[in-house]
Amino acid sequence: MISEFIEQIKSKSTYKNQIIFQKTIPAKNPQFGSLSFEIAPELEKWLSDNGWKLYTHQAEALNEIHTGKNIVVTTPTASGKTLIFSLAVAQAITKRINTTALFLYPMKALANDQLKKMEDLNAVLDGKLRPFIYDGDTPSERRPAIRNTAKVIISNPYAFHRYLDWHSKWERFFRNLRFIVIDEAHTYRGVFGSNVAQLIRRLQRICEFYRSQPQYILSSATINNPQDFTERLIGNSVHIITNDGSQQGSKELVIWNPPYIDQFQLRRRSPHQETRDLFLSHLKEHYQTLCFTLSRKMSEIIAVWARQDLEQQGLDPEQVMTYRAGYRPLERRRIESQLRNREITAVVSTNALEVGIDIGNLDAVILSGFPGTIISTWQQIGRVGRTMRSSLASLILFEDAYQQFLGRHPEYFLEKTPENAIIDLTNKYIVKGHILCAAAELPIKKAEISKIWGANGLKAVKELLKSELVKLVPAGIVPKTIKHPSQQVSLNSAFSDSIDIIVGEKLLETMTTAQAYREAHEGAILFHQGEKYLVESIDWEKGKAVASHHRVDFYTEAISTSDVEIISQEKERNLGYPLTFGEVKVTEYYFAYRKMTYDEVIDIIPLDLPPLEFNTRAVWLQIPSTIVESIKSEKRDFAGGIHALEHATIALSPLFALCDRWDIGGTSYPSFPADGTSKVFIYDAFPGGIGIAERLFEKWEDLLVNVIQLIQECPCNEGCPSCIQSPKCGNENSPLSKEVALIILKGLTELSNKC
Repeated sequence: MISEFIEQIKSKSTYKNQIIFQKTIPAKNPQFGSLSFEIAPELEKWLSDNGWKLYTHQAEALNEIHTGKNIVVTTPTASGKTLIFSLAVAQAITKRINTTALFLYPMKALANDQLKKMEDLNAVLDGKLRPFIYDGDTPSERRPAIRNTAKVIISNPYAFHRYLDWHSKWERFFRNLRFIVIDEAHTYRGVFGSNVAQLIRRLQRICEFYRSQPQYILSSATINNPQDFTERLIGNSVHIITNDGSQQGSKELVIWNPPYIDQFQLRRRSPHQETRDLFLSHLKEHYQTLCFTLSRKMSEIIAVWARQDLEQQGLDPEQVMTYRAGYRPLERRRIESQLRNREITAVVSTNALEVGIDIGNLDAVILSGFPGTIISTWQQIGRVGRTMRSSLASLILFEDAYQQFLGRHPEYFLEKTPENAIIDLTNKYIVKGHILCAAAELPIKKAEISKIWGANGLKAVKELLKSELVKLVPAGIVPKTIKHPSQQVSLNSAFSDSIDIIVGEKLLETMTTAQAYREAHEGAILFHQGEKYLVESIDWEKGKAVASHHRVDFYTEAISTSDVEIISQEKERNLGYPLTFGEVKVTEYYFAYRKMTYDEVIDIIPLDLPPLEFNTRAVWLQIPSTIVESIKSEKRDFAGGIHALEHATIALSPLFALCDRWDIGGTSYPSFPADGTSKVFIYDAFPGGIGIAERLFEKWEDLLVNVIQLIQECPCNEGCPSCIQSPKCGNENSPLSKEVALIILKGLTELSNKC
């Protein structure tokens, strides 16, 4: 049926050879393993009654856990990792009734999924597990009883970030803590992961105080550096399990590129409109479909379009729902249940449904835009094909350089290893915040600083003492003025400030200041469950934005530029030209926003916002004067060439560092103010940096090889969105010169070859 459906699409008059790649991923039969120890009789009976046999990776994981090792299982979505956690904890509790376990999930939806599974197992064990969710949604009147009786607590890092302040109330739980389970560990990367790594070190401090030594059980999507990453995350050694023994149905993988809409092949049809049409084709065939989008805004817009299209076809528009972070827990659980029970046909989602929430056996998945990483691509594709039934996965490419490059080289995510997951344990902004939190939880002894945080911790403590945020008392270092620092430290940002979006008297959502500059400035349009809200005013000092419900036919997109000032040089490489890594000060100016309808700009409105300033890490390239003078002597557009080089280099940076396009920024200078040289900067878009620029510094030669390939292969003459134009450019992509960018790149390559 899948092959017939694809042929049907190809036969339509609207088909303009959009399918540029097609591959069948064959089905895989299951492989089973056995346990090296005796499992509790009631658990063995439970497995037998359900007809479950352990896959090889499940058996290996349980055997290693039984020997006391910390483990990480890196197998695909829906390969049965949850059963590993559940059986390991249940087995331990049957052997020692006081045993407790903490399950940490990055999303509340995953926590609810786990609770249901643990409750089923609890019934089998006659109530011995006592599993409970304990998070911000737990009613206050239930909390003492849960703390005093629960064997299994299911929560999230955000919640425990706050609860460690009150660890004395959790004494029973911490004294008996045997396991810390961390699911979807690959999501703890970048700023979020760097914060969670520090949180885990604080949690380990509390465990040591109560004389418990919990064992870690982690799961992750397939990443390139599972051992290094997870050991940095938890601060302990781990055993890696990669062999996936689970069954998989066959998948048809299709890469879909919107057709050109002009004779000069400079502009493609909107990928959002292509998504809209392909999505409707799926719905008309009654394929239960999950459509992933790259932003909360587009998930709402595509769902609105789909409902309109279904209504015009005489079909039920209510069969399409939207799902993303920010929705109320009951709302999310209802949508998950409706998908699982096939009560709705389709959901449009951000990557919130990329993780392993049980949503049943879907027929198809559409990726509206490359998710940004190989890891996320396979996680999203992995939402289908859970049974031996065949399924369809379609990736619709956007017009930007990165995605068009991948369209020409699908081997990048079909054959190459996944990216490295990056966390930074040295970011001084993050380290300072968590040392302050740790001091509030238990006085910090000097020996602990070196042991847990090393030299960075010693520097952070000196700064905290100097700013009088902490003080030294006989027991150790304690906060001086802030009672509960965890309320001031965000896990999602190295920016400490946040903005509340208020509609009437209701809190719609909360976002970081940097995110609000992009999405919640005055005049911005916010989306929530298909509804549009206009931001009428914002008070940056008080952290509040007032919005109201509005019916408009446009959305908004902020425009910014940035300036860079070099603070210090930390590393330098001679590649025939200087390449430097170091600390910089970035000043971002959000000076206007676009009003957009579909992909058309209908207006540009000025903004008057204070500059956003922060120190971060950057890699910067200095163009040798010989190349600069040669280009200028031929009266070529050097400024356009260096600008184009900046755009193309930033566009392909995510190939070499596990990051989103929003995680990096950049700027170029034909004449840098400090020394008059020509420079291109790429920086981490977070205070202190999170390791992205450093990774690019190490992989620079490979990056430039791909940048040359990107620009050369693009069929346009002058430059287009598929090679050197950037949708985020604050200078409206002017000046740009594709020709001069290639001259600069080839000149750099020649110098490297001579070096």
